[in-house]
Amino acid sequence: MNNLSSMPDLNKQVVKFTMIGVLAVLVDLSCYYLLLQVIPEKLLGAIPNETVAKSISFLCGMSVTYSLNKLWTWKKKDKSKSRMAKFVALYGFSLVMNVAVNSSLLFLLHHFSDVLDLPYKYFIAFVGATGFSAVMNFIGQKFWVFTTEE
Repeated sequence: MNNLSSMPDLNKQVVKFTMIGVLAVLVDLSCYYLLLQVIPEKLLGAIPNETVAKSISFLCGMSVTYSLNKLWTWKKKDKSKSRMAKFVALYGFSLVMNVAVNSSLLFLLHHFSDVLDLPYKYFIAFVGATGFSAVMNFIGQKFWVFTTEE
């Protein structure tokens, strides 16, 4: 196995992004399951607790991602307001997509259980939504948020 310092830059970035992503996902997952336990099933009578829990947990993971990727993966030490705005825009879009994928997968898993009844529906939806977001976020950070032209 190669030492991280001897890898090409793109490989190092992918490895670092993945390691930080795993930590952020653990924060996201922990918060998601905790919030599912404490938020009433229908918040304010209309909003499903899955949507609220996933939104809040995603934001918790996002804070880990920004801080660690900024400093370690992309090596940016400045306090760029435009970079932060781009990151928030990227993750705002990613949040919407993450919650939509999570909700869509839960809908499919619950409503088509007569065809394919899988255990751990919430975990499956979480993993699907997270995988989709991870790819989108790496591309967005590498080529838009943390570009060297700042």
